Amino acid sequence: MSVQKNVFFGGIGLQKRPATLKDIAKLAQTSVATVSWVLNGDSRKYVSEPLRERVLAAAKKLNYQPNRLAQGLKGKSRKLLAVVVPQFENIFFNHIVIGAEKYANSQGYRLLICTTDDDPQKEIELVTQLIATWVDGILLAPTYEGKKAVEKIISAGLPLVLLDRRIGENIDYVGMDNFQIAYHGAKYLLANNHRRIGYIGWDSPLHTMRDRNRGFLKAIDEFGVGRDEIKICKSPRDPEKSYLVTKELLSDFAPTALYIDQNTIADGVVRALRELRIRIPEDVSIIIHGEPVWAVMNIPEFTCIRLPDFEIGAKGAELLIARLEGKAQHAQAIYLLGAIIERASVRKLL
Repeated sequence: MSVQKNVFFGGIGLQKRPATLKDIAKLAQTSVATVSWVLNGDSRKYVSEPLRERVLAAAKKLNYQPNRLAQGLKGKSRKLLAVVVPQFENIFFNHIVIGAEKYANSQGYRLLICTTDDDPQKEIELVTQLIATWVDGILLAPTYEGKKAVEKIISAGLPLVLLDRRIGENIDYVGMDNFQIAYHGAKYLLANNHRRIGYIGWDSPLHTMRDRNRGFLKAIDEFGVGRDEIKICKSPRDPEKSYLVTKELLSDFAPTALYIDQNTIADGVVRALRELRIRIPEDVSIIIHGEPVWAVMNIPEFTCIRLPDFEIGAKGAELLIARLEGKAQHAQAIYLLGAIIERASVRKLL
């Protein structure tokens, strides 16, 4: 599903003269050259940590923004993009990066790859460095507090495409329809006659997780399953924590199936089941939202919902390059669907 919406930008009021490298150098009590080295991330020149922090603090205080007009006067586009994702250990974001890089490279662009570790402060620092590095545009899968980073990128005049996690409506976005994906995943279990279902999800304020919860519950309600026949538990995105949450869930609830809404926490869930000697799928069926690398290395192989991760990265890069090259007019919001890959971890109840 693709949605296009018009984008309108408000006027900008009168501002005082933008801060320069010289202003920062004066406030930080150092040279202009040192300020340039710090803000451009130049590792060829050693700068002590206290001095680096002093320069960054001065730049922040003066609300320094790189002069993109000056960059344009120095030469044409560097054809350098950046992709910022929250998790490197998550195969979903690995695939997004690969998809983005392949498309960018096919169009003659290079891609810088960064991760925030879902840390809003690190996100702001990375975005600040990328702006100072003169990247031409940014692909960003924001943290739960990503609004600040988004505003910073927009105020710097950089083209931006949001990936997976959406903030605002007038910014290009590519993600997946989490509601529909979870809805169809739950319907798959229900169609296999499962009525006592445990839902183990990532405990996160992100709208993507809320959408998955709503899609799951809509399917449950449509099949007339009472809420007392299901149990929803949340876990941090940590296999050790999901291992404990799974054991707690099973201590007072006997599901015939489990819906796991995030592939990283699936590691801990499966380990808990193995330790408790609960057989898959004889005792409990499993479907995983996402496809961890070990899904086909287990006996049985796991039924998964294959997500459009490569496509999200590639389409995001396509939108960003189109905007950079003046081929895009209105902001687009593109939602992609997944596909259920049937393997052996779900059995049909009689």
